[in-house]
Amino acid sequence: MDFRYSAALALTLALGSAGPVPAHPHPKPSSRPAALDARSLYSIRALRRAKIILQLKLLELRAEHLERVRRAVERRIPVDELLKS
Repeated sequence: MDFRYSAALALTLALGSAGPVPAHPHPKPSSRPAALDARSLYSIRALRRAKIILQLKLLELRAEHLERVRRAVERRIPVDELLKS
């Protein structure tokens, strides 16, 4: 009985001195946050609305660019000469 008692005592002391074991280990902090998917952040309706807004903005920019090109062409070639041919 003395051997069982001393073995149990030694085991208890060995495990007890190691400190409490955490239930859930904490994740190590990283230098950058984990990448999140846009679908998990925003609803389908919000994503669709943002897509439409971006498409409209691109159309506006394209129209402005075409207007600048038209003005540049008109400065080099007068409209009267374009209509003659």
